[in-house]
Amino acid sequence: MEAQLNYWNPENKDVVTADGFRYLSTKSVITKVVTIEGTEEDIFKEFYAKNNSLRYCNGSHYEFQDADLKHRYDAWYKSLSKATTFNMYYGNGIVD
Repeated sequence: MEAQLNYWNPENKDVVTADGFRYLSTKSVITKVVTIEGTEEDIFKEFYAKNNSLRYCNGSHYEFQDADLKHRYDAWYKSLSKATTFNMYYGNGIVD
């Protein structure tokens, strides 16, 4: 199985309005498309890991291109136990 993911990242470009106000636009835009392969569960785990690695990067995230696959991912994630999601989020880290 193969899945296409859109990678969203802030564009970080200078914008000047008509009245001369200058600001940094941090609007997220698709900057690349990534293909991941494997079983459905492998794809879901990799998708989660990719997004989890971006949890402190404002505006950066991955999305499934296929809406049906996203719905199946959501159902899969909701079916996981609290212990499993805890381990996926924290990995081997120490939690105080």
